[in-house]
Amino acid sequence: MRPLLGTFVEIRASGEPLRLGKGVAAAFAAIERVQRLMSFHEPQSDVSRINAAQSGSILRVDALTYTVLRAAHALSEHSRSLFDVTTAEALVRRGFLPRPDADDAQRVTFRDLELLPRSRVRWRRKGWVDLGGIAKGFAVDRAIEALQSHGVASGVVNAGGDLRCFGAPEPIHVRSPEDPSALVRLGLLVDGAIATSADYFSQCESGGRHIGALVDPRRAACVAFGRSVSVVAGTCMMADALTKVVALAPECAPARLEPLDAQALILDREGLRICGRSRASRFGDQRVAA
Repeated sequence: MRPLLGTFVEIRASGEPLRLGKGVAAAFAAIERVQRLMSFHEPQSDVSRINAAQSGSILRVDALTYTVLRAAHALSEHSRSLFDVTTAEALVRRGFLPRPDADDAQRVTFRDLELLPRSRVRWRRKGWVDLGGIAKGFAVDRAIEALQSHGVASGVVNAGGDLRCFGAPEPIHVRSPEDPSALVRLGLLVDGAIATSADYFSQCESGGRHIGALVDPRRAACVAFGRSVSVVAGTCMMADALTKVVALAPECAPARLEPLDAQALILDREGLRICGRSRASRFGDQRVAA
């Protein structure tokens, strides 16, 4: 376990000892590289360089960063703008992110960040980007790839609830939205990924209104959604990003999830409901555990 990606990253693996040592070292190195490239807090990261760039100027980024930006753009189109990595200005305004050492950002959308050939990007209008809602899942995927490339028999990478496994099935529990100290058993994950978003510790403003670190792009506002949303998908990057889409519009979940072979598990005071389908899940035998 190591502190990375703003949380603790745990890697568990089994197999031949020599392969294990090299595989786990490579997995942590892969995560560290994603952090260096895509952290909002690292002054030399690609994200910070994008946030410092002026509108109209062309900037070359690492191929990995470009891969995540391209995936984010595609999901923004698929979700009809419910997912948008250019909403960092709202997070800064509410104190969830530090103010970048850059010029002020306008209220923009993902369409204002133009993706050009050969891993280049350009702002049409000046904004700020935050990949915190998708890069953590991507880092988990890169770690899994590193384990598999070194011949590890089975493994689990868990980055603060963004989890992917291969080989042996993995039991999955999430915190109860009603009592974060209690766990709810969801079932087994088989050769797949799961990510969870919840505002267990949302902020209470004057007047009793709660806000969380989820931005609704339709209003450029931080919102609390009062439930736990877990998404199962083939990759952790997709699961990570889709939790935000489902949290903002649970009524649209089946239409957004099924074309991507993804499944949502929504837990609130009314219980657990499952939307969509995923070949990776074996859920349904949930029970509350202390």
